[in-house]
Amino acid sequence: MTDQPSSLVDIVLRRAGRNPSAPLLLTIGADGESDGVITYGEVLDRATKLAAVLGAADVGPGDRVGCYLSNSPSWVVASLAVWLRGATVGAVGTLVPGPEASALFALAEAKVVVAAVDAPDLTAGASIVHVGDDGVVVGHADEGAPAGDLTVPDPEGMAVVIFTSGTTGRPKGVTHTHGDIVAAARRVAAAYARTSDYRPDPAPAHLPPGVVFNPYGHMAGYSRLAFRMWIGRPTVILPRFTVPAARALLACFRMDTLQLTPTMIYMLATAEEDIDLGAVKYVTSGTAPLSIDTRERFEQRFGVPVMQAYGMTEVGAVAQERYDDVVAGRRGPGSVGRLAEGVEVRIRHMDDDRPAGEGEILVRTDEASAQFLGGAAVPIDEDGWFATGDVGRLDDGILYITGRAQEKIIVGGFNVYPAEVEDVARRSVLVHDAVVVGLADERLGERPVAGIVWAGESDEPALLEELREQLAPYKVPRATFPIVVVPLTPRDKVDRRRAAELAVAALDRRDGDTS
Repeated sequence: MTDQPSSLVDIVLRRAGRNPSAPLLLTIGADGESDGVITYGEVLDRATKLAAVLGAADVGPGDRVGCYLSNSPSWVVASLAVWLRGATVGAVGTLVPGPEASALFALAEAKVVVAAVDAPDLTAGASIVHVGDDGVVVGHADEGAPAGDLTVPDPEGMAVVIFTSGTTGRPKGVTHTHGDIVAAARRVAAAYARTSDYRPDPAPAHLPPGVVFNPYGHMAGYSRLAFRMWIGRPTVILPRFTVPAARALLACFRMDTLQLTPTMIYMLATAEEDIDLGAVKYVTSGTAPLSIDTRERFEQRFGVPVMQAYGMTEVGAVAQERYDDVVAGRRGPGSVGRLAEGVEVRIRHMDDDRPAGEGEILVRTDEASAQFLGGAAVPIDEDGWFATGDVGRLDDGILYITGRAQEKIIVGGFNVYPAEVEDVARRSVLVHDAVVVGLADERLGERPVAGIVWAGESDEPALLEELREQLAPYKVPRATFPIVVVPLTPRDKVDRRRAAELAVAALDRRDGDTS
């Protein structure tokens, strides 16, 4: 393996110099037709012009620049521009409310924020530069940065800060280097491509592009873009996942794979519209646990296997189900597949009632972040192990996730794991979706209750009777409350804090009605 690119800037400079007309980004218009191809040369030109504007604002090596952008070509252009200045991206998507985004940029000590044209006012104490969805600077004259200003970042230099959701505490900024991003691309290539080496020539035009549906601010967006750049395929960027958007994508491109979140998979599996996945061979699921029921609904409807991926912002990709394993039936409830190249996993015993061989998952990898924003060390022990907070087991080389250490509900001294109860609830024909939370209880300490998205008319007695047949008594929710949708954070994870607030409000109303 020789002369491998060391950063995404390195890849762009190489490809733009070799073949500037090669496509990097693709877009789909409101009419569902492919409406745009942005080449490597065009992206580099736009990034260079934005870098000049940032330079005029005195942005340089070691500085941090906030990016408050939608999932559009703008974040690719803006990231490259920041990196050309030797600075670090603080990534926050526009689904995050303005006040929260301002607080995150203040945490990052951002000197400048590159924001979408229609973004709300930000009070981050930084100057604002606006860009369109296409990455073109708005309201600034062409600064005309000379070619000599373009530099390739140090692979050990900080590239991006991804902010954790903060659902279990204050948000933290997790840092990743330029080398981390290309290492992630190489790791995916090792698992799914013929070779993990960089491919200098564009892929043949008949091969389908990749796609990024994720809201901006996830590391998944950078990782998926990096993999496609590494192997020479373009990437489709869609602002927001909807069933019509997915249908438009499939109509425009002969996609062979889709990378989705559990929420997206659920939306497709339960959509009333007819959907043809066409040439899709498999779907990968990441960013959050995928329920067994949702996976089975999807696979039964479309005949396409769903392969679960597992990783964390702090440590990158950990494991991924493989197509050969899935079609051969080598998986079970909670499977997230085989470990990624260069990753080690150890299971730490927990002092509770879990089965033998099950415990907290510890991960060791060179891709792990060394520090949070501000210099605080990521909690990695002296031997290099990171405690994920996830619970699971290793069985014949396959990793299984069975719950979260921090999400257990203690009911009269017994441990209840919400994911287990939710999976059982979703199997009922009465239920579309469910979320289980614990509420304070004077007698038991906590009691489990379930927010239910009913498939039709609500029928709490019938559902609880089904659950009693499949769960130990202490695991059965003491009550249900109706919800329209399971609440999610802006980063597409279950918002259990909000679910608990909805539970308290709904059950208080019920108690008031019966008093």
